[in-house]
Amino acid sequence: MVSVVPNIYHDLLENLRRGTLVLTANRRLFRYLRDLYDRQMLDSGAAAWKPPSLFSYEAWLQRCLAELGEQWRLVNPLQLQYLWERQIEESSRAAGLDLLQVPRTAERAIQAYRLLNEYELSLDPADLTDDQQVFLGWYQQIRNLAAASRWLDKSQLPGRIREAFRNGELTPPGHLVLVGFDQLPPGLAKLQQTLVESGCLCEEVTPGEDPAHDLVRFEARDRTGEVEAAACWARALLDQGASAIGIVVPDLTRRRQEIERIFRAEIDPMGAVRLSDEEAVFSLSLGGPLGDQGVVHAGLEILQAGPILSFDQVSFLLRTPYLGKARSEADRRSRFEVRLRGYNQPRFTTRSLARLAEKDGLTDFARIMQLWADQDQGDGKKAPGSWCEYFANFLKETGWPGERTLASREYQAIKSWQENVLEQVPRLDALQRPMTRQRVASLIQRLSYETEFQVEAPTGPVQVVGLLESTGLTFEHLWVMGLEERILPAPPSPNPFLPYGLQVAHDMPHASAARELVYGEQVMARLLCAAEHVVLSYPRFDGDTELQPSPLLPSDAAVGSPVMAARHDLLHQLADRGPALEMITDVRGPALEMITDVRGPALEASRVEGGTGLLKDQAHCPFRAFVHHRLHGRALDAATPGLSAMIRGDLVHIALEKIWQQLQDQRNLVALNDAERRLLVSEKVAAALTVFFSGRPEPSATLLKLEKERIAALVEEWLETVELQREPFRVAGTEAQHTEQLGPLEIRLKVDRIDELADGYRIIIDYKTGSQLKADDLVSVPLVEPQLPIYAVAQDQHQADGIVFAQVRKGACRLLGIVKEKGLLGKVGDLGGNKRCQDLAITEWSQLLVFWQNQIRQLAEAFVAGQAAVAPFDPNASCRYCDLPGLCRIQESLLIVGADDDC
Repeated sequence: MVSVVPNIYHDLLENLRRGTLVLTANRRLFRYLRDLYDRQMLDSGAAAWKPPSLFSYEAWLQRCLAELGEQWRLVNPLQLQYLWERQIEESSRAAGLDLLQVPRTAERAIQAYRLLNEYELSLDPADLTDDQQVFLGWYQQIRNLAAASRWLDKSQLPGRIREAFRNGELTPPGHLVLVGFDQLPPGLAKLQQTLVESGCLCEEVTPGEDPAHDLVRFEARDRTGEVEAAACWARALLDQGASAIGIVVPDLTRRRQEIERIFRAEIDPMGAVRLSDEEAVFSLSLGGPLGDQGVVHAGLEILQAGPILSFDQVSFLLRTPYLGKARSEADRRSRFEVRLRGYNQPRFTTRSLARLAEKDGLTDFARIMQLWADQDQGDGKKAPGSWCEYFANFLKETGWPGERTLASREYQAIKSWQENVLEQVPRLDALQRPMTRQRVASLIQRLSYETEFQVEAPTGPVQVVGLLESTGLTFEHLWVMGLEERILPAPPSPNPFLPYGLQVAHDMPHASAARELVYGEQVMARLLCAAEHVVLSYPRFDGDTELQPSPLLPSDAAVGSPVMAARHDLLHQLADRGPALEMITDVRGPALEMITDVRGPALEASRVEGGTGLLKDQAHCPFRAFVHHRLHGRALDAATPGLSAMIRGDLVHIALEKIWQQLQDQRNLVALNDAERRLLVSEKVAAALTVFFSGRPEPSATLLKLEKERIAALVEEWLETVELQREPFRVAGTEAQHTEQLGPLEIRLKVDRIDELADGYRIIIDYKTGSQLKADDLVSVPLVEPQLPIYAVAQDQHQADGIVFAQVRKGACRLLGIVKEKGLLGKVGDLGGNKRCQDLAITEWSQLLVFWQNQIRQLAEAFVAGQAAVAPFDPNASCRYCDLPGLCRIQESLLIVGADDDC
């Protein structure tokens, strides 16, 4: 198949074959013309050919500098940014100023510095504002430093190359063609004049004079609708066989993510799961931050990590595929993360992680954690280049970038990171005194996110480009979007460090509205000649704000809607092509069955994990019980600052258990004076902390000290306001564990405490540190608080005469529950005064025990039968702290039936 060459480039390609020097306005046009040339050579039957004299303007300047042997003089962007930031910081410090945005200030100052270089201008102090006077001081310092070191910025290259041609250091080309320049940069204009004076033939290739014969003006409802329309238009053209489709977006930088998402969904829906970039259907001229690439992001995380890691850092390192042996240890690392989440700690030391990982068989992860523990984290300072060498070795030791084969995108990202970041930082050695490790790591991170990365891959038939990147490109079909009055022409944005009159007088970029209008007209004229079929669009609304179209839109454009394909994203495909959905109400899972233990008689498969919490889940919502205790599915724990409420509750349990194991009864508590009681509490709380953290990472000493004081104060309050105020009792048992057969289920029980009163009555006590406690929940249908009733009915020999929650909570310590007789336990309600018991016609304690037995058996039978309906007992209470709303989708269910949405 013979390649089609745009008419405006026929002569240009012929000039390239004759050896003419051709310079393009940007690299994208360079690649476009190079591809056209290579295809033409193939069509002509050539098997091999010399590279043409085709360069982007910026690349050609650097090539000329290299021919002069002066490439060492060129200051890279990082060096220049650093020089300006250091100058601004030192100047501001000396003047007693406090600039909050030094990097942003440096960017604007560098822009002004380059404008002065390109236009070869100087500043008159008499014409400057106070801010501009400050800039002049910075500018002179930088100029003096550059002159002393013979450094050149890229804005000074045209002047140096022009001087080299004049002095005979470089030989002028005989023929020069400039392609794709809307306006010649001032340095290039002067360089062109010098070449003409030396006898060089200079030409400019401009777009053809014939505008598109098919011109449509389209008004979209909003910005998103405009992108969707363009994507559907492009797909319709692809279906017709179009091979060169252009989408020009003036504000592509701001809209890149939205455009990529929508175009990917409409044009290339499988691109999201395709591992290779070589078959891309569309391409964007604008890349994203290099630091956002997964393999680079992982490298940055590794370099930023230290001897103490936040849980988020640990979680990332356990899940990333770019760490050593990530694939080999993947399953064990996942389980290890779940275990760490159970500790509810916001940070870990790498040494403790190494020990824990070693115990779990994660040999390689333990080794990597030990590397962090042993690495140089002090305040020692080295040259940036030395730190970069250290970082490179450290990344290698951690196994970065992983053991799996990398995709093309990942290889390119690593190469870009090495060339544009890691190899650039050492160039600061000549400018910067030794720096700390952390500062260099932060510099690498910042530079990584400031560096643009774009995959080098075939462009595909659909190209999405910005205004500058579109220069010189031609298409079969072109859509220019976002043509509202605030975008084209762009509002003026003069540089604040240069006098406004100077910028206007020399027609500098963005200096005035008049300049932007002229530039906008040139761009519009070029775009109208870039294809035979052109669509010009703008959004009508931005939220509630009505927008106006650009005044540059041609009046002869036909107002209408271009031909668009139907929506093609995966959701629409499923809706349009999928089979009719069959509604199935599935509220029951498989029942538990009998299994045979090879060591003995038949056993029931009902020995599921969960204890009394299983029946509580079943009462609150059968679906929750099924997921938690049959499927073993739970939301992952999240680390919280300090100790979690659950850990604090466990510590209170342990401390009270130890206290009553020593005291045995109230008489011994009463016998203690205040000082003795405080000492006892302090000792037992300290013992509780020791026991609890004996097998898990220990928080900081400061945090433990604060928690010890807090828990001790809470336990003292409990003893003083509740235990000392009760009638005499003895503690018959604490934390007693045993197994009970409750209906078809075998349940593990652990009773916090059993008290025996002076007259022989027995009270079951369960410690709680929360605030959501209600005595009515002990007599509900279904039984949403089955724990204490289970304890009551499980005591065969000594049935309980009362069940109570011991609410151990600062400022709200109390006993709450139900007892056999009035006054048996102070203000705790009795059977006769309980409204729920009255509603259920329960008048005797034995009746209440039977009620509890029936409720517990029904819950057990329902669980064993596999009942798993999404049926919360009370959406406000049952769903508030449930971890499964994303799985059961209770909110959607309630909205469908018109129920309250408060859960």
